[in-house]
Amino acid sequence: MPRNRHDESRQAKRDAIVAAASSLFLSAGYDGASMGKIAAAAGVTPTTLYWYFGDKDELFVAVADLYLEVLLQQHETVAHQSLAQQFVWLVDNLRPVRHLVATVHARVARSPRIAEWHSDFHRQVEALFEEQLTIQVSGAQRDAEAAVVTFAIEGAVTHDLDAGATADLCHSLVQRLAAL
Repeated sequence: MPRNRHDESRQAKRDAIVAAASSLFLSAGYDGASMGKIAAAAGVTPTTLYWYFGDKDELFVAVADLYLEVLLQQHETVAHQSLAQQFVWLVDNLRPVRHLVATVHARVARSPRIAEWHSDFHRQVEALFEEQLTIQVSGAQRDAEAAVVTFAIEGAVTHDLDAGATADLCHSLVQRLAAL
């Protein structure tokens, strides 16, 4: 069934709210981006935000979903490269939103919605690389190795390693996996 104008304007308003929230979360951080500031930036009333999002965490997840969608689409452009190069690409593409990454980690214990998103993010990103892994280890060991890679990449993002150190780390991760 085709969408009517009301549905389109509702989606446009939701998109405007997510765009405003994205900008504020990046510039002011989670705590500095109040719902009132987000509403003002989106050109809506604070009450309107709650018609679209149950709370600030739900809005934050919508922003994170937007970034994840773009990341997954852009990965297709580097999927043919070596695994180490893809890891470097991932670090380079998460670095500009490292404040969002830090917010996810800071709120994961306090917000079931963000915790759920975080787990799903890991599953989706690990799935990008899983078929390229040729390690012959049990499921539990494989999960542990995927966690090592994830933690190392997150560390490279949040600690702002330079390009050389990032490349060295990513190549070391691939060598570690190849040795299993």
